[in-house]
Amino acid sequence: MNHELIMGIPVDHITYESVLEDVNNHLLAGTKKMTIASVNPQIIVESKKYPEAVNFLEKSTHRIPDGIGIVLASKLTGGKIKERVTGFDLMIKLLENGNNNKRSAFFYGAKPEILGAALKNIELKYPNLVIAGGIDGYTTMTEEEVVEQINRTSPDFLFVAMGFPRQELWLNRNVSKLDVKIFQDVGGSFDVLSGTVKRAPKFFLDYHMEWLYRSLSNPKRIGRIFQLPVFLMKSVWWKIFEANNLL
Repeated sequence: MNHELIMGIPVDHITYESVLEDVNNHLLAGTKKMTIASVNPQIIVESKKYPEAVNFLEKSTHRIPDGIGIVLASKLTGGKIKERVTGFDLMIKLLENGNNNKRSAFFYGAKPEILGAALKNIELKYPNLVIAGGIDGYTTMTEEEVVEQINRTSPDFLFVAMGFPRQELWLNRNVSKLDVKIFQDVGGSFDVLSGTVKRAPKFFLDYHMEWLYRSLSNPKRIGRIFQLPVFLMKSVWWKIFEANNLL
């Protein structure tokens, strides 16, 4: 799969359609694990602090351009990423795939009440999807016990929602130990699926400004408004100097 580096982090030239095609091929073959990792500006900027998380991104079979910031950075640096593939929307498409084909899914992460509400809503909306199980992100189980419980069900899909870098670090340690076909790190997606957090209105989604809506609607995130322009400047700087070994 073709990819490019943005500040040293690989991001694939990918679409929803190509990911879903690969999902079906992987599930039919059943011989190889598929790992879907979101790459957004925050992850790229913070990645140097977490080499194990970078290792997971580099090893993943699919690194999706999760956000308009990645698309803009690619355009500004002469890349070929044409569209964003958001982790939440891709998760919905995978749930639909599982529902249409009576596949199974396991859910790991979020607070207990968030996970419980999300699973109830998923069960209602996708009645043919087999919910193999769920473990909240605050469990007192050991990591080995979590892996063992997931492996008892051998799910087709495993969705891990613990935010960066915790979910990437956990997956980096455990993908090889898990009897799972398709992995996806999904950040705060369980919060949305539970109904606790609302997605941005259609206007913001249509104009790729969901990041702005989230920042404006949460006082704790207001500083993130400035992260996108800073990220874009850093991306161009890296491409001009570091990528060409001029620093």
